[in-house]
This record gives sequence, C-alpha cells and structure tokens, in this order.
Amino acid sequence: MNGYRKSKGIVIELTALLDVILIMLFWVMMNVQESQSSAVDQAEKRASNAEALLYEAESKLAEFDEKKAEELERVWSLAKELDKNAAANQEALVGYEKGMLLTLNIRYDESGVLYVSSGSDQLGEASTESVTDIYNCMIESLDKLKRSPDDVILCALVYDGDTTLIRDYRTVNAAVDMVRKQYKSFYCTYINTTK
Repeated sequence: MNGYRKSKGIVIELTALLDVILIMLFWVMMNVQESQSSAVDQAEKRASNAEALLYEAESKLAEFDEKKAEELERVWSLAKELDKNAAANQEALVGYEKGMLLTLNIRYDESGVLYVSSGSDQLGEASTESVTDIYNCMIESLDKLKRSPDDVILCALVYDGDTTLIRDYRTVNAAVDMVRKQYKSFYCTYINTTK
C-alpha cells in the first residue's frame, strides 16, 4: 500500500433504462396515431353524412310547397351546422397531424407540476395543487395559440400511473372539465405511460 486508495463509485447501466424509455415513447406514439386514425374516420363519416343531408335537403326543397319548404329550410340549416362542425373537426385533425395537439404532462420534481405545451413549444406550467391555477394556465395557453371557444381543440393528458398521485390526476381532470365548459369542442384523451 503506497499511499493510493482506489475509489469504488456506483456504476449505473443506462443502456437498459434508455431501452425502456424508447419502448415507452414508441408505445405512446403508436397510441396517439391510433387515436388520430379513429378521429379521422369519425370526421370523414360526419362529413359524408352532412353532405348526404345537404343533397337530400336540396332535392326535396324544389318538390314541396311553401310550408314544407320552411321545414326543409330548418333541416338545411341543421345540415349546414353539421357540415360546419365536420369541417372544424377536419381542421383540428389536420392541425393534430402538424403537431398542434395541446399536451398536458404531469411531472414531479419536488412537487407535482403540470406542463402545458403544443408541439415543441412549452406554453405554461402550474402546480398540481390548485384547480384554478391549472385552469388559468390552460386558458392562457389556449390564448397564446389564438384558439377561440368555437374551435375544436384536441388535447392529451400524459401521466405516469405509477408515480402520479390520484389527487393530482383528479385536480387536473377537474380543471379540464372547467375548460370544457368554456370551450365546447375541447376533447382530451388520457395517456397513462405505464400501461
């Protein structure tokens, strides 16, 4: 022993951890893609239904007398509204394909924090302890994106089911419900990364 000591440190193997993270990331991407396919199919069905209603209303409008024409006018306006809704849904799906999904992510450092982002842009963050703070953060984020209460907005709440506290999940969920009252076409999916 000539005065030198060897230090034995802790060696962490990161390869296995990175494999798990990549697998989880791949799974989340596949889950979001499946949700997108389903939403696109639904939007196309709504659009074709609206077109069929419009065509039917146009053909019957020419055949009926004035009283029937008034009734068909009501159907016509309903069909236009359906078509408008289908177009808004389609626009939201195109935005989703371009990464314009509003993402809510619950993470823990010292305490729970909800991060709000769209694509690679972080729009805000709030403590998971206050429904009001989360609601305000989400509304401010939607304002930054210049989204109006009439827009169709797609959202995903991403959380780790093993580490997320149930009270934090419920707090965020309550804030999402509050946002839905103001934004009637606010759709949020919940993605548990541990499944």
